[in-house]
Amino acid sequence: MKTRREFLSIAAGSFLLADAAVLLGDEKKKMPWKIGICDWDLRGSGGANSFAVAKELGFEGVQVSYHPEGPDSLMDRANRAKFLTAAKGADVEIASFAMGLFNGRPLATTAEAEGWVVDCLNAMDEMNVSRVLMPFFGEADVLEHKDHWPLIVEKLKRLAVIAEKKKKVLAIESYLSAEDSIKMVDAVGSDAVKVYYDVRNSLNKNYDIFREIELLGSKKLICEIHFKEDSCRLGDGNIDFVKVCATLEKVGYEGWVVVESAAPGNWKESQIANVQFVKKLLSR
Repeated sequence: MKTRREFLSIAAGSFLLADAAVLLGDEKKKMPWKIGICDWDLRGSGGANSFAVAKELGFEGVQVSYHPEGPDSLMDRANRAKFLTAAKGADVEIASFAMGLFNGRPLATTAEAEGWVVDCLNAMDEMNVSRVLMPFFGEADVLEHKDHWPLIVEKLKRLAVIAEKKKKVLAIESYLSAEDSIKMVDAVGSDAVKVYYDVRNSLNKNYDIFREIELLGSKKLICEIHFKEDSCRLGDGNIDFVKVCATLEKVGYEGWVVVESAAPGNWKESQIANVQFVKKLLSR
Protein backbone atom coordinates (compact mmCIF):
# COMPACT_ATOMS: atom_id res chain seq x y z
CA MET A 1 0.00 0.00 0.00
CA LYS A 2 1.54 3.28 -1.12
CA THR A 3 1.39 6.49 0.86
CA ARG A 4 -0.24 9.58 -0.60
CA ARG A 5 3.16 11.07 -1.35
CA GLU A 6 4.29 7.98 -3.20
CA PHE A 7 0.98 7.76 -4.98
CA LEU A 8 1.00 11.32 -6.25
CA SER A 9 4.58 11.03 -7.45
CA ILE A 10 3.83 8.13 -9.77
CA ALA A 11 1.96 8.44 -13.04
CA ALA A 12 -1.41 6.75 -13.06
CA GLY A 13 -0.26 4.27 -15.72
CA SER A 14 2.28 2.74 -13.36
CA PHE A 15 -0.20 1.29 -10.89
CA LEU A 16 -0.49 -2.49 -10.75
CA LEU A 17 -3.44 -4.04 -8.99
CA ALA A 18 -3.12 -6.81 -6.47
CA ASP A 19 -4.64 -9.26 -8.92
CA ALA A 20 -2.12 -8.14 -11.57
CA ALA A 21 -4.82 -6.52 -13.71
CA VAL A 22 -3.97 -3.00 -14.79
CA LEU A 23 -6.63 -0.43 -13.97
CA LEU A 24 -4.89 2.75 -15.04
CA GLY A 25 -2.25 1.44 -17.40
CA ASP A 26 -3.82 3.11 -20.42
CA GLU A 27 -3.39 6.85 -20.04
CA LYS A 28 -6.41 7.44 -22.30
CA LYS A 29 -8.66 5.43 -20.04
CA LYS A 30 -10.70 7.52 -17.66
CA MET A 31 -13.18 6.33 -15.06
CA PRO A 32 -16.57 7.94 -15.80
CA TRP A 33 -17.57 8.58 -12.21
CA LYS A 34 -18.12 12.15 -11.10
CA ILE A 35 -16.66 13.36 -7.80
CA GLY A 36 -18.77 14.95 -5.09
CA ILE A 37 -18.47 15.96 -1.45
CA CYS A 38 -20.90 15.80 1.47
CA ASP A 39 -22.21 19.22 2.46
CA TRP A 40 -21.51 18.42 6.13
CA ASP A 41 -17.80 18.25 5.26
CA LEU A 42 -17.76 21.88 4.12
CA ARG A 43 -17.30 23.25 7.64
CA GLY A 44 -20.31 25.47 8.01
CA SER A 45 -20.62 26.21 4.31
CA GLY A 46 -23.79 24.19 3.92
CA GLY A 47 -27.10 25.16 2.41
CA ALA A 48 -27.12 26.89 -0.95
CA ASN A 49 -23.57 28.20 -0.28
CA SER A 50 -22.17 24.66 -0.47
CA PHE A 51 -22.07 24.64 -4.27
CA ALA A 52 -19.72 27.61 -4.63
CA VAL A 53 -17.41 26.22 -1.93
CA ALA A 54 -17.38 22.78 -3.56
CA LYS A 55 -16.49 24.39 -6.88
CA GLU A 56 -13.64 26.31 -5.26
CA LEU A 57 -12.24 23.06 -3.86
CA GLY A 58 -12.48 21.24 -7.19
CA PHE A 59 -15.54 19.02 -6.74
CA GLU A 60 -18.21 18.40 -9.37
CA GLY A 61 -21.14 17.80 -7.06
CA VAL A 62 -22.51 18.04 -3.53
CA GLN A 63 -24.41 15.51 -1.48
CA VAL A 64 -27.09 17.76 -0.02
CA SER A 65 -28.66 17.25 3.39
CA TYR A 66 -32.44 17.15 3.47
CA HIS A 67 -33.78 18.93 6.56
CA PRO A 68 -37.50 19.09 7.31
CA GLU A 69 -36.82 22.03 9.61
CA GLY A 70 -34.56 25.07 9.81
CA PRO A 71 -33.50 27.88 7.46
CA ASP A 72 -32.14 25.49 4.81
CA SER A 73 -35.08 23.09 4.92
CA LEU A 74 -35.93 21.60 1.55
CA MET A 75 -39.48 21.20 2.76
CA ASP A 76 -39.63 24.91 1.89
CA ARG A 77 -40.16 25.08 -1.88
CA ALA A 78 -38.51 28.51 -1.99
CA ASN A 79 -35.33 26.88 -0.74
CA ARG A 80 -35.56 24.24 -3.46
CA ALA A 81 -35.46 26.97 -6.09
CA LYS A 82 -32.66 28.74 -4.20
CA PHE A 83 -30.54 25.57 -4.15
CA LEU A 84 -31.10 24.91 -7.86
CA THR A 85 -30.13 28.47 -8.75
CA ALA A 86 -26.97 28.25 -6.62
CA ALA A 87 -25.99 24.91 -8.13
CA LYS A 88 -26.44 26.19 -11.66
CA GLY A 89 -24.52 29.36 -10.88
CA ALA A 90 -21.56 27.40 -9.53
CA ASP A 91 -21.79 24.78 -12.30
CA VAL A 92 -21.93 22.09 -9.62
CA GLU A 93 -24.47 19.26 -9.54
CA ILE A 94 -26.53 17.79 -6.74
CA ALA A 95 -25.05 14.30 -6.51
CA SER A 96 -27.71 13.02 -4.12
CA PHE A 97 -29.64 13.86 -0.98
CA ALA A 98 -28.92 12.58 2.53
CA MET A 99 -31.26 12.33 5.51
CA GLY A 100 -28.69 12.40 8.32
CA LEU A 101 -31.39 13.35 10.82
CA PHE A 102 -32.37 9.67 10.95
CA ASN A 103 -29.28 8.90 13.06
CA GLY A 104 -30.90 10.78 15.93
CA ARG A 105 -34.54 10.30 14.97
CA PRO A 106 -34.67 6.78 13.55
CA LEU A 107 -36.94 5.84 10.69
CA ALA A 108 -38.14 2.82 12.67
CA THR A 109 -39.36 4.65 15.76
CA THR A 110 -40.09 8.25 14.72
CA ALA A 111 -43.73 8.91 13.87
CA GLU A 112 -42.94 11.76 11.46
CA ALA A 113 -40.18 9.89 9.61
CA GLU A 114 -42.25 8.46 6.77
CA GLY A 115 -43.75 11.86 6.05
CA TRP A 116 -40.27 13.35 5.85
CA VAL A 117 -39.22 10.75 3.30
CA VAL A 118 -42.34 11.35 1.22
CA ASP A 119 -41.61 15.09 1.19
CA CYS A 120 -37.96 14.38 0.39
CA LEU A 121 -39.07 12.29 -2.59
CA ASN A 122 -41.22 15.19 -3.76
CA ALA A 123 -38.23 17.53 -3.46
CA MET A 124 -36.11 15.03 -5.40
CA ASP A 125 -38.73 15.01 -8.14
CA GLU A 126 -38.78 18.78 -8.33
CA MET A 127 -34.98 19.12 -8.19
CA ASN A 128 -34.14 16.19 -10.48
CA VAL A 129 -32.25 14.19 -7.83
CA SER A 130 -32.37 10.42 -8.14
CA ARG A 131 -30.96 9.07 -4.83
CA VAL A 132 -31.32 9.77 -1.14
CA LEU A 133 -29.02 8.30 1.52
CA MET A 134 -30.96 6.89 4.47
CA PRO A 135 -28.46 6.24 7.29
CA PHE A 136 -28.87 3.73 10.09
CA PHE A 137 -26.24 4.74 12.65
CA GLY A 138 -26.33 6.14 16.16
CA GLU A 139 -29.75 5.60 17.67
CA ALA A 140 -30.80 3.98 14.39
CA ASP A 141 -27.90 1.47 14.23
CA VAL A 142 -29.45 -1.72 12.85
CA LEU A 143 -26.60 -3.85 14.20
CA GLU A 144 -27.38 -2.64 17.72
CA HIS A 145 -31.13 -2.62 17.25
CA LYS A 146 -32.12 -5.80 15.45
CA ASP A 147 -35.61 -5.24 16.86
CA HIS A 148 -35.92 -2.29 14.44
CA TRP A 149 -35.71 -4.56 11.39
CA PRO A 150 -39.42 -5.42 11.04
CA LEU A 151 -40.42 -1.77 11.41
CA ILE A 152 -37.78 -0.62 8.93
CA VAL A 153 -38.84 -3.19 6.35
CA GLU A 154 -42.52 -2.35 6.85
CA LYS A 155 -41.91 1.37 6.34
CA LEU A 156 -39.52 0.90 3.43
CA LYS A 157 -42.11 -1.26 1.66
CA ARG A 158 -44.61 1.59 1.79
CA LEU A 159 -42.05 4.22 0.82
CA ALA A 160 -40.65 2.08 -2.00
CA VAL A 161 -44.04 2.14 -3.74
CA ILE A 162 -43.80 5.94 -3.93
CA ALA A 163 -40.12 5.88 -4.90
CA GLU A 164 -40.81 3.40 -7.70
CA LYS A 165 -43.48 5.65 -9.20
CA LYS A 166 -41.09 8.60 -9.10
CA LYS A 167 -38.15 6.48 -10.31
CA LYS A 168 -36.10 7.38 -7.25
CA VAL A 169 -33.79 5.29 -5.06
CA LEU A 170 -33.82 4.94 -1.27
CA ALA A 171 -30.21 4.12 -0.38
CA ILE A 172 -29.52 2.27 2.88
CA GLU A 173 -26.21 3.06 4.62
CA SER A 174 -25.38 1.02 7.71
CA TYR A 175 -22.84 -1.19 9.45
CA LEU A 176 -24.53 -4.28 8.07
CA SER A 177 -22.44 -6.77 6.14
CA ALA A 178 -23.12 -7.16 2.43
CA GLU A 179 -25.03 -10.36 3.15
CA ASP A 180 -27.29 -8.71 5.73
CA SER A 181 -27.78 -5.67 3.51
CA ILE A 182 -28.98 -7.99 0.76
CA LYS A 183 -31.35 -9.68 3.22
CA MET A 184 -32.87 -6.33 4.15
CA VAL A 185 -33.23 -5.23 0.53
CA ASP A 186 -34.74 -8.59 -0.41
CA ALA A 187 -37.19 -8.33 2.49
CA VAL A 188 -38.44 -5.01 1.11
CA GLY A 189 -38.65 -6.50 -2.37
CA SER A 190 -38.27 -3.36 -4.46
CA ASP A 191 -35.74 -2.13 -7.01
CA ALA A 192 -36.20 1.31 -5.47
CA VAL A 193 -34.21 0.23 -2.39
CA LYS A 194 -30.47 -0.14 -2.78
CA VAL A 195 -27.25 0.19 -0.75
CA TYR A 196 -25.13 3.26 -0.12
CA TYR A 197 -21.66 1.79 0.35
CA ASP A 198 -18.98 3.33 2.58
CA VAL A 199 -15.55 1.73 2.36
CA ARG A 200 -14.30 2.98 5.74
CA ASN A 201 -17.42 1.97 7.65
CA SER A 202 -17.17 -1.54 6.26
CA LEU A 203 -13.45 -1.85 6.95
CA ASN A 204 -14.02 -0.64 10.52
CA LYS A 205 -16.30 -3.67 10.96
CA ASN A 206 -13.55 -5.93 9.56
CA TYR A 207 -15.49 -6.74 6.40
CA ASP A 208 -13.58 -7.60 3.23
CA ILE A 209 -14.52 -4.49 1.26
CA PHE A 210 -13.46 -5.91 -2.10
CA ARG A 211 -15.54 -9.04 -1.62
CA GLU A 212 -18.42 -6.87 -0.42
CA ILE A 213 -18.25 -4.59 -3.45
CA GLU A 214 -18.20 -7.63 -5.72
CA LEU A 215 -21.14 -9.25 -3.93
CA LEU A 216 -23.30 -6.12 -3.82
CA GLY A 217 -22.15 -5.07 -7.27
CA SER A 218 -23.07 -8.42 -8.80
CA LYS A 219 -26.66 -7.65 -7.78
CA LYS A 220 -26.40 -4.00 -8.91
CA LEU A 221 -27.19 -2.83 -5.39
CA ILE A 222 -24.51 -0.14 -4.93
CA CYS A 223 -26.14 3.09 -6.05
CA GLU A 224 -23.49 5.45 -4.64
CA ILE A 225 -20.28 5.21 -2.64
CA HIS A 226 -18.40 7.21 -0.01
CA PHE A 227 -14.61 7.38 -0.21
CA LYS A 228 -13.62 7.97 3.40
CA GLU A 229 -10.85 7.84 5.96
CA ASP A 230 -11.64 8.49 9.62
CA SER A 231 -8.58 10.44 10.74
CA CYS A 232 -6.44 11.21 7.71
CA ARG A 233 -6.62 12.34 4.11
CA LEU A 234 -7.55 9.89 1.40
CA GLY A 235 -4.50 7.84 0.48
CA ASP A 236 -2.81 8.26 3.86
CA GLY A 237 -4.67 5.38 5.50
CA ASN A 238 -4.78 1.66 4.92
CA ILE A 239 -7.47 1.46 2.24
CA ASP A 240 -6.22 0.41 -1.18
CA PHE A 241 -8.27 2.83 -3.24
CA VAL A 242 -6.66 1.67 -6.48
CA LYS A 243 -8.11 -1.76 -5.87
CA VAL A 244 -11.41 -0.24 -4.76
CA CYS A 245 -11.67 1.52 -8.13
CA ALA A 246 -10.71 -1.64 -10.00
CA THR A 247 -13.36 -3.62 -8.16
CA LEU A 248 -16.00 -0.97 -8.81
CA GLU A 249 -15.10 -1.01 -12.48
CA LYS A 250 -15.26 -4.80 -12.50
CA VAL A 251 -18.87 -4.80 -11.27
CA GLY A 252 -19.89 -2.04 -13.67
CA TYR A 253 -20.45 0.71 -11.12
CA GLU A 254 -21.92 3.85 -12.71
CA GLY A 255 -22.62 6.23 -9.81
CA TRP A 256 -20.82 9.08 -8.09
CA VAL A 257 -17.73 8.92 -5.89
CA VAL A 258 -18.61 11.11 -2.91
CA VAL A 259 -15.82 12.17 -0.56
CA GLU A 260 -16.71 11.96 3.12
CA SER A 261 -13.29 12.05 4.69
CA ALA A 262 -11.23 13.53 7.46
CA ALA A 263 -9.63 16.90 6.75
CA PRO A 264 -6.78 17.30 9.25
CA GLY A 265 -5.06 20.65 9.58
CA ASN A 266 -6.35 23.28 7.19
CA TRP A 267 -9.64 21.71 6.10
CA LYS A 268 -9.72 23.40 2.70
CA GLU A 269 -6.20 22.22 1.88
CA SER A 270 -7.14 18.72 3.00
CA GLN A 271 -10.29 18.61 0.90
CA ILE A 272 -8.40 19.92 -2.12
CA ALA A 273 -5.86 17.14 -1.54
CA ASN A 274 -8.70 14.61 -1.23
CA VAL A 275 -10.33 15.59 -4.52
CA GLN A 276 -6.97 15.70 -6.30
CA PHE A 277 -6.26 12.20 -5.01
CA VAL A 278 -9.54 10.90 -6.41
CA LYS A 279 -9.01 12.68 -9.73
CA LYS A 280 -5.62 11.02 -10.00
CA LEU A 281 -7.22 7.66 -9.27
CA LEU A 282 -9.69 8.22 -12.07
CA SER A 283 -7.04 9.49 -14.51
CA ARG A 284 -8.52 12.96 -14.67
